[in-house]
Amino acid sequence: MYLSAVILLLTKALFTDVCHALNVTVTPGPVVMVTESDNLTLSCLVSQRKRSSSVLVLRWFFSPLAAPTLVPPVFSPSMPPPVREPPQLLIVKMGIKKMKLYGNYTRCFPQPKFRLYEDLKGEVYHLLIVNVTGMNQGFYTCRVQEIHQHRNTWRASSNGTSTTQLTGSYAHANTQFG
Repeated sequence: MYLSAVILLLTKALFTDVCHALNVTVTPGPVVMVTESDNLTLSCLVSQRKRSSSVLVLRWFFSPLAAPTLVPPVFSPSMPPPVREPPQLLIVKMGIKKMKLYGNYTRCFPQPKFRLYEDLKGEVYHLLIVNVTGMNQGFYTCRVQEIHQHRNTWRASSNGTSTTQLTGSYAHANTQFG
């Protein structure tokens, strides 16, 4: 009897967490092909919010593709090669007051490179990438956290993440073959 009660409680807890997870989808994806100097809009669709009165905190991150190395690293058979995660650079964050805070990665461009705008009352968030170049190849991740106020403090209710890869052809259009 005790074991079945524990199983019932665990099942209910797991089922509730799965049912109340934020569903986050980045489109287009999972791989986007783009031509140099084009503009591209990535969309982050958010659904299955836990509370209608909650607030979403949204962050877009960029992880560049790993640069190829000329010489492969040498590892001993007893030690596995180190796993390197590409750095995640903050592009933009939209917080509680709907202010858009652009990250350090955004500031490294001489002209505005990114623009965030919201659509459909907090369900779709668009990231416009202006004048795409080879430097923009990589992974774009949308992370969303649903928060609510409880006794004068903000608490997270649920989280969601989705990623797409940007790749493309970056040859100059004026190149002649002969």
